[in-house]
Amino acid sequence: MRARRFLGLTALVPLLAAGLMPAAAADAGAEEATAPVQLLELTTSAGEATEVAEAGLVETASTGTSSGTGVGTSSGTGVGTSSGTGVAPAIVSRLAAVAAAAANGVDPEADALLLTEPLEVDGFLVAGFTWTGAAELPEGLDIYLRVRENGSWSDWYLNEASGAGRDDGAGVAGTEEFVTGGADAVQASVVGDAAALPAGLQLALIPARPAGEEVLDPADLGSTDAEPTAVATPDEPVDDPAAGLRTPAPEAVSPEADESAPAPEDPESESADSDPAAASSGTSGGTSVSPNLPAALASTTTANGLPVPVVTRSEWGASSSYMTWSPEYAAARHVIVHHTAGTNNYTSSQSASIVNGIYYYHAVTLGWGDIGYNFLVDKYGQVFEGRYGSTGAAAGKMVIGGHAYGANTGTMGISMMGTYTSVAPGAAQLTNVGKMAGWFLKRAGITNATGAASFTFKSTEKYAAGQTISLPVISGHRDVGYTTCPGDVGYSKLGQVRTTAQSQISGSSSGSTSTTASTGGARSHQIYLNDSWSASANTVFTYTTAALSVLAGDWNGDGVDTTGVRNGASYGFRNTNTSGASLRTFTYGRSTDQVLVGDWDGNGTDTLAVRRGNTYYFKNSMYGGGADLVVTYGTAADEVVVGDWNGDGRDTLAVRRGGQYHIKNSLTGGKADRVVIYGRPTDAVLVGDWNGDGRDTLAVRRNATYYVRNTLSSGVADIVQTYGRSGDATLVGDWNGDGRDTLGVVR
Repeated sequence: MRARRFLGLTALVPLLAAGLMPAAAADAGAEEATAPVQLLELTTSAGEATEVAEAGLVETASTGTSSGTGVGTSSGTGVGTSSGTGVAPAIVSRLAAVAAAAANGVDPEADALLLTEPLEVDGFLVAGFTWTGAAELPEGLDIYLRVRENGSWSDWYLNEASGAGRDDGAGVAGTEEFVTGGADAVQASVVGDAAALPAGLQLALIPARPAGEEVLDPADLGSTDAEPTAVATPDEPVDDPAAGLRTPAPEAVSPEADESAPAPEDPESESADSDPAAASSGTSGGTSVSPNLPAALASTTTANGLPVPVVTRSEWGASSSYMTWSPEYAAARHVIVHHTAGTNNYTSSQSASIVNGIYYYHAVTLGWGDIGYNFLVDKYGQVFEGRYGSTGAAAGKMVIGGHAYGANTGTMGISMMGTYTSVAPGAAQLTNVGKMAGWFLKRAGITNATGAASFTFKSTEKYAAGQTISLPVISGHRDVGYTTCPGDVGYSKLGQVRTTAQSQISGSSSGSTSTTASTGGARSHQIYLNDSWSASANTVFTYTTAALSVLAGDWNGDGVDTTGVRNGASYGFRNTNTSGASLRTFTYGRSTDQVLVGDWDGNGTDTLAVRRGNTYYFKNSMYGGGADLVVTYGTAADEVVVGDWNGDGRDTLAVRRGGQYHIKNSLTGGKADRVVIYGRPTDAVLVGDWNGDGRDTLAVRRNATYYVRNTLSSGVADIVQTYGRSGDATLVGDWNGDGRDTLGVVR
């Protein structure tokens, strides 16, 4: 048993408060609804290496081998910060230092000064390193981290010393927050001069709902196998091609099975992740209850003229016990755009818990007393309130944050959740960053989002205290400090952010900015449906109700799928594929829930379910009210798809892990009924009855090309079809009632 050092439990926010759990169940689950932050100590208070920090070196020496960057292929996303050996001194740009270091070919294992073993830990969403002494790491010392997500190890990521922090300097030194999609193993490496090791170096691993802290005892830690992975380095960014709806189909290509995927495992796992939206630390699988529970009310706000719904602090679970930094407002006329570090592998249902993890890391681990960012926008376009008081700021003012040391006073900080060094932020993410920036600037009296205004710094590495410069009103973090934030590609997209902000300022942004249908700002949507496997649309119409996303289902049981829309926790639908507005609307669940569509009871009509972590709340009618069935299956990190896998007329779940699909033929917890491998882990997946045999199978999407399989098995695609553009959102449905599902796209 690990000895736990608790700093004080947060107040549990039970599902009862959301209206999704009876009181008895809430009380019974309270103990497993929270988990401690795990602390891995790497150096002592005297700066000496700990046993756990050198354990990997012993292993490397005994085997005489290195599993560094030159062996094998990377199983990670390859989208992190650049590798490097040097940290720029205060007078040199960190951008140049990181770029120069990347060329040195650092191997975090072979070149390690400190190296842990690959260690199994309890699940976590956010990580970060802290140390005592100077805010910057000593020159020539670099820290690397890799994590295991869904059975696969990520690349090695260089962890930069944070360029954020309170203007008054309160807090401790640390790296930027590192976001995961739900990791259960870690390995850390320190490269550089032993004489430069900082004292008190430790790694904090923060779960979905932190409660107290636990110093990991080396005697209790278990090591695990880890395949060689590379150092994450920037790739050439690839923009979506502007292909039309009549693009000719390419040659048929079989989607490859992922040979490196882990062996099939039971989605009902003892290490199942928590329900992030409900802030639970884990629920055992195999439960299936039907308590007729009331649906939760959405907890977003558009108060104060906010241009998009913003998830409130109470909804993502901010604990008042962590907040020791009283809000102070200042006149503000600039926006600073950031990104977070990490693997980019999180799901939309994890975002709220990740924000909560960043809050803990900033407020408690780094000692700031609150989250540093004023707002955060996830890769799906969801906007979260960060620093306390940000949504309620008066026009022309903003609560002072901790997002950019020395440049917090007089700015609004907004962070794109994800690493955008080598990949672009999503269209919805950029759109909503731009809208939030425009909202703030317009209220500050700024009429030109592409212009500049004078700005006076507090104290930074890049500018002297009291120095005034002309600073773009929308800037990147690197413009005010020595950091790579918001990533090379993220920084290159600031022009798009400024354009959207200008539309918001001019009052022309409502319904005019193009976003992906799955996550964009509320607007009407143009829909292109295809009744056959061809490159041409048969039906084109406009869903005129402004909405965030478009759904498809057979809402009236006539055998023809039609469209519906979602705005937060509000849903509408139409029963014909013609232009027009919603026939009826209703509310269900929360705005942060993932929504699923299926025929859960086999009555021939589709209805909704919402997902929170690994818990699913099914509704058998298109009305608000309580859930008809609640099921726990898989883990919070799994991707989920819906289909009638056995042809019994009822839709059930499958969870995806890499290239594997763990399929369940009933709406219950427990073991998967079968496991199928198809496509690559990076493919987008679709489900439909493509050949009309009554059973749903899989298809995968790569850019604008779809690889369709007519049996629930591995193998070569039966149909390969290009349709629409790579930036389109895809719909699947039987649009003409012939019993066969085909494609549609939404713009």
